[in-house]
Amino acid sequence: MLTQDQILEALSHVDDPELHRSLTDLKMVRDVKIDDGKVDVTIALTVPNCPLKGRIEADVRAAVAALPEVEEVSVHLTAMTEEERKALFGESKEGSAAQYNHITRVVAVMSGKGGVGKSLVTGLLAVALARNCYRVGLLDADITGPSIPKLFGLHGPLEIGPVGIRPAQSRAGIKVMSMNFLLESEDQPVIWRGPLISKAITQLWGDVMWGDLDYLLVDLPPGTSDASLTTMQSLPVNGIVMVTTPQSLASMIVRKTVHMAQAVNVPIAGVVENMAYFVCPDTGKQHAIFGPSHTAEVTVTAGAPLLAQLPIDPQVAALCDAGKVEDITLEEIDALFDAFTKAVPIPDGARVSESLDLDTSIIGAFSAKALQIIQSRENMGTLENPDACGKVTGWCGDTMQIALRLAGDTIREARFMTDGCGATIACGGMVTRMAQNKTLAEAQQITPDELRTALEGLPEDHAHCADLAVNTLREAVQNAVKARSVKA
Repeated sequence: MLTQDQILEALSHVDDPELHRSLTDLKMVRDVKIDDGKVDVTIALTVPNCPLKGRIEADVRAAVAALPEVEEVSVHLTAMTEEERKALFGESKEGSAAQYNHITRVVAVMSGKGGVGKSLVTGLLAVALARNCYRVGLLDADITGPSIPKLFGLHGPLEIGPVGIRPAQSRAGIKVMSMNFLLESEDQPVIWRGPLISKAITQLWGDVMWGDLDYLLVDLPPGTSDASLTTMQSLPVNGIVMVTTPQSLASMIVRKTVHMAQAVNVPIAGVVENMAYFVCPDTGKQHAIFGPSHTAEVTVTAGAPLLAQLPIDPQVAALCDAGKVEDITLEEIDALFDAFTKAVPIPDGARVSESLDLDTSIIGAFSAKALQIIQSRENMGTLENPDACGKVTGWCGDTMQIALRLAGDTIREARFMTDGCGATIACGGMVTRMAQNKTLAEAQQITPDELRTALEGLPEDHAHCADLAVNTLREAVQNAVKARSVKA
């Protein structure tokens, strides 16, 4: 006979994905009811606006459903009170989020010279890593001159989680933190002396809920001042990427930074030469706009390899100004990614793909948008007392269920559940996003091709996952129409 103790034991193996502690340990399991094979579980989220509530709900459902004698599982979500959070976590203290973060590699991107493109290189490197399904965070340590939010088109304010600030998240799933998110207006100056800037950097490290990351990239300001020194001495930096340009003047200043890194015993992973050349669009010929390269002088001084030479490209500047650094495509980025991951490798077994339903051989075939949905489990979960549901099993054996909540003839909420692969999760998340705020008639017109286009493509062998998602949505819409006609 199924017992409450069995269910609590199963839930003791389900962790909060942000805090890495079990739901039972965190006292999140509030109620368990058993009626023959039907189980109702109530979970209290640590905060009402928890962005991972869909994943928590799905994990709870899967853990309980795996028990023998369980035929049906209902999960109800509520939230802890402020008093309950304080009793569990204590009063908020500086650096309280750090104990819940698990960051494998911290890499600083720096240069003694301003204007060489450190922020661009940091952004391109973060995007390349995210496209290859690494978990990536980006800390904008240029407190007085932050550029990262503009490059990614991100804005504050940020949400407060149970133990710290939740970073902003880009379209590709990159977690981003910058001083600019905390200002009343984006053009408000930060007029601070060195000690305050150093304090701010340590707080952006310890008070932010970075969670599980393969790489945290730290975009440093120019020079060898307090910000750079604080980062290298207070953060567990595993390596530095030096950014320079071809000119002799730039390489001389960058060598100062190299000597600084060597003085504090932080290894230099490699050097990136930005604005190395310009390719004439009419002839295809390369032009050394800034003259012959002096970057070899930097690599010799650093004892580190040249990771990449990036060209001057007006389209890159246009996309950065538009907040679309994630849309930049340069052939040289692949070489930068390969060289970087060899210089600062992640230990075997720590790749994000191993914790997702993804075939590592096709990771590169997913778009950044699809990967972000897979990682966040967007719209994954159920609705309590939905107005309509649809459930379909595809020819591949994957099953999807979509629940709808209506306001008149309009879909106000849509959630999905699936036992399928990563591509199925991406399709479920996107099709429910597309359906929200559409009328039933409009949602019925969504096609698999439109879904694949919205996801910016799918791996060839998984194109059918879009058909499954669309067919499931249509089933839910048809059931909603039938229910309304019966009521009428």
